[in-house]
Amino acid sequence: MKKSLLLSALCWLTVCCTAPLLSNAQTASPDSAAAPATSIKGLIPIPVIYYTPDTRLGVGAAVIGFLRLKSRHNDTYTRLSTARILVDYTLNKQTDQQMEWNVFTREERYLLRGELRHRVYTDRFYGIGNNTPETDEGKYKYALVGAKLAALKNMGSHTFLGVDYQLTNYYDLRLDSISGDRESLLQTHHIAGYQGGLNSGVGLVFLFDTRDNTAYASSGMLLEASAYQFGKLFGGDFNYKNFNLIFSKFFELRPAHVLATNTVINLNNGAVPVMRLSAAGGDKILRGYARNRFVDNNFAGTQLEYRFPLYRKLGMAVFTGIGDVFNKPADVNFSTLKYSLGTGLRYALNPEQKLNLRFDLGYGSEGANFYIVIGEAF
Repeated sequence: MKKSLLLSALCWLTVCCTAPLLSNAQTASPDSAAAPATSIKGLIPIPVIYYTPDTRLGVGAAVIGFLRLKSRHNDTYTRLSTARILVDYTLNKQTDQQMEWNVFTREERYLLRGELRHRVYTDRFYGIGNNTPETDEGKYKYALVGAKLAALKNMGSHTFLGVDYQLTNYYDLRLDSISGDRESLLQTHHIAGYQGGLNSGVGLVFLFDTRDNTAYASSGMLLEASAYQFGKLFGGDFNYKNFNLIFSKFFELRPAHVLATNTVINLNNGAVPVMRLSAAGGDKILRGYARNRFVDNNFAGTQLEYRFPLYRKLGMAVFTGIGDVFNKPADVNFSTLKYSLGTGLRYALNPEQKLNLRFDLGYGSEGANFYIVIGEAF
């Protein structure tokens, strides 16, 4: 309870500090690096109604703040900075209070990003590997309170380098049996994190980012590489190393018609808590699979998406992807490889800044899943 109150206090403190910054931002003139915008500041309060296979229907409220700071030396502006506060409740009796931000300082000298979160969540575990049977499904419930704090310095030529500190406490963990006489695989296999614990670590983050808009890119590319060490050195209970690689490329085939590609690699070595295992599926990649349907130490996947306008604030996308989880590369084969394809609608919450509400229907080898979320998959 004390940790939950502390996180709530931190969230409100951040909101109070951020609000004056948003309200004092200047009105925009055309930007030399992006399309003209009628405004570079604003708050968008919205009711939240969403659906994912992991949560079922969720309702709540959110406030999205956006900001582009004007240069002190000329008439150019930073790329879009965003912050979001979210409070919601789902039909799976999950609650979430979250604040996340991605903020450029003036002249884009620094990039500050992070997250504060308290969550009560019900998840599913089928075992570890890329071929686990659905009959082994066991539910487990837990609460978490955590923070992610990253600061990156502009090194020139669209390159940022910095550090990221992550701290998450998993507690109040309860395991449901698979059936009347079968205990949870988390307990019988003594999977790391099945009793909860503190996950704490520090990482180095490298970023090469030429995207024209960080919320909805029409051109440019993003290359992000990060490496983390978690464990007792930083006060945590789980000792492991984590490496991540994200590569996205955007092509504007004609005005407002964008072809986007995205590749994700996530590698772990050590005692990874079950909540942080690599997963195939979710609302970001391999849409169509519940996020934790397949988990293992590592994941590699790629996807392709075509985005185009429909009418006024409405847009549409079609997408496909392929990938899988694995412990070692030899575990990946065509018989277990996961594929995904689907389509979705986009509704522009703010057309000038390209902030969208996303409705996606994804198909995988085990059926279809529907997603309603704020922001693009990548």
